[in-house]
Amino acid sequence: MSNIKELVIIGDGFAAAVMVVHLLRRGIAPTAITVIGSGALGKGNAYGCDNPHFRLNIRESLPTIFSNDPLHFARWAKENINDLDAKTDAGYFYRRQDFGRYVSELVASKSKSSHIEQIKAKVLSLNGVDHSWSLALDNQSVISARKVIIATGNPPPTWPCLVTNSKPDSSASCLVENPWAGHGLDVAKTQDHIILLGGGLTALDAINNLGERKHLGPIYVISPRAIFPPAQANWERKVQPIWPQNLTPAKFIRFMRDYLPSTSTTSSEWQSAWEELRINISMIWQQFSVRQKRTLFKRLGWLWSLYRFRASPQTIAAYEKLRSKNQIQFVLGRATEIQCSEFRVKVLLGNGIEVEGDRIINCTGVASDPLLNQLIEDRLAIRDPLGHAIAVDESCRVCHLPSDRWSSLWMIGPATMGSLGDVVAASAIAKQAEQLAGQIAE
Repeated sequence: MSNIKELVIIGDGFAAAVMVVHLLRRGIAPTAITVIGSGALGKGNAYGCDNPHFRLNIRESLPTIFSNDPLHFARWAKENINDLDAKTDAGYFYRRQDFGRYVSELVASKSKSSHIEQIKAKVLSLNGVDHSWSLALDNQSVISARKVIIATGNPPPTWPCLVTNSKPDSSASCLVENPWAGHGLDVAKTQDHIILLGGGLTALDAINNLGERKHLGPIYVISPRAIFPPAQANWERKVQPIWPQNLTPAKFIRFMRDYLPSTSTTSSEWQSAWEELRINISMIWQQFSVRQKRTLFKRLGWLWSLYRFRASPQTIAAYEKLRSKNQIQFVLGRATEIQCSEFRVKVLLGNGIEVEGDRIINCTGVASDPLLNQLIEDRLAIRDPLGHAIAVDESCRVCHLPSDRWSSLWMIGPATMGSLGDVVAASAIAKQAEQLAGQIAE
């Protein structure tokens, strides 16, 4: 029992790093914190990117780590980043790898890294009761902890359909399952036919990379809709909307539609109004019933993702340039099977269409988290209202029954979206970490 850890943070990416930073700021001793994750703390899937063409999709003034110092990153960036291509009319959009460096330096500046124990492993399962947790790791060890914070962030993408590979050794480079590290297109030839499975920000990152590498071959984008998120404008929140009382999903949608101006979604006017609506969106979401949340997400989910995750101006410029050369082609549908033979790949769509190319990049977004699924299977947690992750309450405590939650098991990060609403951006995750650190310190 003497070897029990006081506080374990599961994860090594952005959510885990800002959790460490805010715990240290609230006076929690570095020796009381144990991080479990195999990567460099602060990098994770999102910012452990080694490709200079993968950029943040928000300007430098928006990633807020400290509520009392919202421009901390903007100042750091001005002093520490040399990136001539970052400047746009909508602000500075820096490389993701540089933001990862910023987060890592934050952790180092708040504590001597040797004082924070990091176990280079992956948590396979979690068992126990309040204040006595047992964590099984993939290195065959088991550790005990009094308090546990799940901060695993976004799990890397996995193929959304069946993949048949007739020659795994020779065709491995044809299949890029996780492009977030940014090196999936390094071996692509200039004339290669590239297939992008998915039409969101990851696809735009890949397009920006291909554009910078002077790609000449066709690029096929497989997506249910022939539309990309718009570029970020230089928007500004000017007022706070007064939402009506007793909202239903229908009233919610109607109010948003009436509030948004009838201008282009790429205009600063439209995006300013959209961002004003987001101010209280999480609070409103939490007031809806489980059924209402599901109804709202079904009706508005895809549209929310389209305009919530706007792109950097650089990536949209690269897309427009390639489109003007007729190199971009949308193929509408959903993949049901990927067939890979020696140096060639074919995608079969549910509507009967087939797409052939030299390389396919999985741009479909996050997969499900095996650890969260295991907690549900072991009945230590219940599913969130959308069925995407596990449920948490407003204090980020994990719910193990609809009306009960653990007092020493928490989760922060994008996996809390189904329960808490608009928790995707770095600022929202950092705010969660800041508030939870205050609870634990008290």
